[in-house]
Amino acid sequence: MKKNLTRIILTLVFIAVSIVYLWPTYTDYTLSKELNQLTGKDSLEFLNNNAEKIRDARDGRIKLGLDLKGGMYVVLDVDVVKLLEDVSRKKDDPVLLKTLEELKVVSETSDENILKLFKGKLAEKNLTLKNFYGELTEDESAIEKKLQDAIDNAIDRAIGVVRNRVDRYGVAEPQIQKIGSKRIIVELPGVSNPEDVRKLLKGTALLTFHLLKEGDQAGKILNDINKTLALMKDSNLIGDVIPKTITDTSKSKDIKKDSLKTAGQKDAEKKKDTTKVKKEDKKDTKKETKKDTTKTKKDTTKIKKDSITNLSDTNQDSDTNKLASNPLYELFDPELSQRYGEPMVSEINKGKIERYLNMEEVKAVIPSDVMFAWSYRTVEEKGNKFYFMYILKKDPELTGNVVTDAKYTMDQQSSGKPVVTMEMNSEGTADWARITGANINKRCAIVLDGVVYSAPVIRTKITGGNSMIEGMANLEEAKLLAIVLQSGALPAPLKIIEERSIGPSLGEDSIRAGIMSSVMALLLVAMFMVVYYQFGGSIADLALVVNVLFVMGILASFKATLTVPGIAGLILTLGMAVDTNVLIFERIREELKTGKPLKTALDIGYKKAFSAIIDSHITSVITGIILYIYGSGPIKGFAVTLLAGIVSNLFTAIVITHFIFDILLEKGKKLSFG
Repeated sequence: MKKNLTRIILTLVFIAVSIVYLWPTYTDYTLSKELNQLTGKDSLEFLNNNAEKIRDARDGRIKLGLDLKGGMYVVLDVDVVKLLEDVSRKKDDPVLLKTLEELKVVSETSDENILKLFKGKLAEKNLTLKNFYGELTEDESAIEKKLQDAIDNAIDRAIGVVRNRVDRYGVAEPQIQKIGSKRIIVELPGVSNPEDVRKLLKGTALLTFHLLKEGDQAGKILNDINKTLALMKDSNLIGDVIPKTITDTSKSKDIKKDSLKTAGQKDAEKKKDTTKVKKEDKKDTKKETKKDTTKTKKDTTKIKKDSITNLSDTNQDSDTNKLASNPLYELFDPELSQRYGEPMVSEINKGKIERYLNMEEVKAVIPSDVMFAWSYRTVEEKGNKFYFMYILKKDPELTGNVVTDAKYTMDQQSSGKPVVTMEMNSEGTADWARITGANINKRCAIVLDGVVYSAPVIRTKITGGNSMIEGMANLEEAKLLAIVLQSGALPAPLKIIEERSIGPSLGEDSIRAGIMSSVMALLLVAMFMVVYYQFGGSIADLALVVNVLFVMGILASFKATLTVPGIAGLILTLGMAVDTNVLIFERIREELKTGKPLKTALDIGYKKAFSAIIDSHITSVITGIILYIYGSGPIKGFAVTLLAGIVSNLFTAIVITHFIFDILLEKGKKLSFG
């Protein structure tokens, strides 16, 4: 018993860990079942009361693939040929147009790099890229690199837009990935309306610039919503809440540039004839560079404080009224809201606020010229994900079609930090000068498809049409903002070249068939082991059950997605587990036939079978790794399950059954292996 203590403890730990990882899956199943039985206000109340539990369960559960849950599978083609036509300096050249038409036909059936195909087509006509692209002084390689960057950037922008739209559509666990040189695969589990998805994915990206509602205006809107919700305190939609105060200590900084700057830029300003933006998500410094700018700073700070004063006034109620007086403000995090100078809302409370804002009673008190929006950027703190909440003017001041270019780079002249430069056309330049001139010290949000990516403070009138956005934490953040600014009109249109809809009933049938086949396989194998190997077979069956538990626990720990091929992989691992036990038991039987004692035969059987077991499992591991690396979708799901089963099988067959037999022998039990 003592020599097996380590193996026993290890087994119990693995069983406990597997149960812990599988518990969210069970919890999600029970919560979903209960929610499906509710309707109307009861379902909303259930969502509000169990929001955190539902989120945690869905984050940790074993996810179901498209073939099990149902939904849509869409292949999007990024029209790179159209991009090559648009960026050419000889757009109307008949030779170029004919070559692009030929390229379009070839690219539809080939996954080869589109630029290489294009160069090949030009070479057939004794032409090069230099004939149609780039400056006359540029060499062929420089032009090729520039075109490839433009193609890659267009695909990145398309993926960003698609991901943003899918996230806003509310699809759980979408799969979005680039495949080949110009295609995007989108898997949307649980989607039931294909027409909505088509419009969602093919529509033009909408980039807009909105002024923020701040100060007294924002405070009044929030107070009206809060009071409306408080009056509904007897409704099942509003639970008990605890009032909390939101305060703001952020202050504006003095500017010496023709610039836009987001709140929080800490570096001292240097004179520069450019326009700059300072990101809203960083703390403002208190440092002043000139005395004559003090007034501007104080005025800007006052706007913020007035807004927060209005938020705080509702907390002056008596203690007896506090419990239900601030159902809206209770959902904000006071510490983070004070630190960042914006209402900060956790992911769970974000869903609650959205449900509140969709209530007819709340819509009635929200002004018609107001819209609420959430930040794309999130803050990870206190074990939660927090969003910034913005109150915007509904009508945009400007649309993204006036933005001609946006680039990200490092500002070598002043801060040495990542910056984004934005250029506008002549129409946009005139409007931008008017907008910025009339709204100095106000904030303008950069919004893509309803999501706020930045909300800079307008510091001065911008007349040149060129703006510099600074304050990004790193180049990745700068790259994202540049992509957003470029997405006002996608340079390479998206078109759906393949789509498949899988109904939820088909998914349910797949789950039912998969579970049934797994159970039948387990029962038949178990019966065979008991009949053929008698008592030893029953111990192997016990290990088989533990093996299934371990495999599912491994899948849950990696938050893997279970698919129909994954279920097939699980069934295959059951067969491999039995095969391992067969090798061991046959070796034991051979040793018993030579007259060796049971204890000796047992040890020799496990020892001699080990090499054959390892060899067979290593070859399976190699196959599984290759399938995982080079496979996609269902193939990768099969590989994950197979690899998890191999690891689990080695432990259960070699360790668990061995120490069980040892313990039984020590207790004097008689063992039989057929």
